[in-house]
Amino acid sequence: MTDNPFPRVRDGSDRRNQPTSPLDAFRPGGRRVRPRRSEEREGLYFVDRFPTSMLAMIVALLGLTILDGVLTLELIDLNSEEINPVMAHLLHHGEFSFLMGKYVLTAMGIPFLVVYQHYRLFRTRFRVGWLLPIFLGLYLILLYHQWTLFQIGRPGTREAARAEIARASP
Repeated sequence: MTDNPFPRVRDGSDRRNQPTSPLDAFRPGGRRVRPRRSEEREGLYFVDRFPTSMLAMIVALLGLTILDGVLTLELIDLNSEEINPVMAHLLHHGEFSFLMGKYVLTAMGIPFLVVYQHYRLFRTRFRVGWLLPIFLGLYLILLYHQWTLFQIGRPGTREAARAEIARASP
C-alpha cells in the first residue's frame, strides 16, 4: 500500500467530452494548436492558436485589398468603370465609402476563414485554410492586370503602346 501525498481529485466531469467551439478562437490564452490524436483530426476541429504565417497572410490580404481599391479609383479616373454592382453603388457615395466598403467586406470574411481553417470543403481533402493563400495569389494577379491597364491608359504611354504593337505585328 502506497501513501500518495497528492491524491487525484476529480469532480466527475471530463473537459474533453465537450469539443472546442468556434468562439474559443477569440479567447486569449488558448494553447490548443491542433488535436493530439489523429482520429480527432479527421472531422471538424477548432484551435485556440494560429501560426504567425496566418497573421502575415491576413495583413497582406487586407493591404492588397486597399491597393486594389486605390488602383481601381485611378483606373476609373482614366475612363474605366467598376463592374461589381455593390462596389459601383459604394463608388457613387464617394471614394472614401468605396475604399471603406471594400476593406470592410474583405475584413468581415477573414474571421470565418481563420476559425474554420480546418473544415473540409465539399467532403474533400481541401480545407478552408487553403483559401487564404489562393486569395492572395488571385489578388496579385488582379493587381498585375490593373497595373498593366494603368500603364496603358496613362497619358503619353498610349501612343507608345500603339507604336510597339504596330512594330510587333507583321
